[in-house]
Amino acid sequence: MKSYGQFCSIARALDLLGERWTILIVRELLCGGRTFGDVRRGIPRISKTMLAARLHELCDAGVVERRGAEGYELTEAGRDLMGVVSALGTWGQKWLPRESKPDELDMDALLWDMRRRVDLERLPPRPTVVRIELTDLRRGATRWLLLRPSEVSLCSTNPGFPESLEVRTDRRTLIAWWRGDLSYEEARHRGLRLDGPPALRRAFPRWFQRYLFADVAREH
Repeated sequence: MKSYGQFCSIARALDLLGERWTILIVRELLCGGRTFGDVRRGIPRISKTMLAARLHELCDAGVVERRGAEGYELTEAGRDLMGVVSALGTWGQKWLPRESKPDELDMDALLWDMRRRVDLERLPPRPTVVRIELTDLRRGATRWLLLRPSEVSLCSTNPGFPESLEVRTDRRTLIAWWRGDLSYEEARHRGLRLDGPPALRRAFPRWFQRYLFADVAREH
């Protein structure tokens, strides 16, 4: 781990937290990730080797502690980073351009965030399978959300229940709605389409709490 070589507390904090991927790992643990696999699904582009190395550094620094074979948990010092992560997210949502670059249209990171932001109390009592078809991708563009009041699963194949709803849209539109750039109605005008029973189509947007910073307005 490189050091800025300064006594300043900002520099010393950045010695640990300024390494690539580190703050995103903390973000995943703050958002409820508990295992190595949970964290990696929230950061699909990190290698297993790099994730293991960064977790080891955070454990050595007393920010994270191991819980069993693959489990991890933030310590008091780690939980105290909530304000830092929240401030970064608010600043980015407020001041950075909303137009996503092609390499920022990460389908798996988006759908994993949607999975963890489901409002379980608003779901139908029976298992509901939502098929998500991203129309701007040719291969590997379909995922399934299995929604139950007791659990939510993101699957790469049909989980074995009848499909209740199909969502068809491109990544830019889905991200723009999720991030708060577009209202649900605006996303529909952009081409987001739902197929299924009318009651489920109406209820779909209310099943999600949406992106954590979706209500932060952008400064022009």
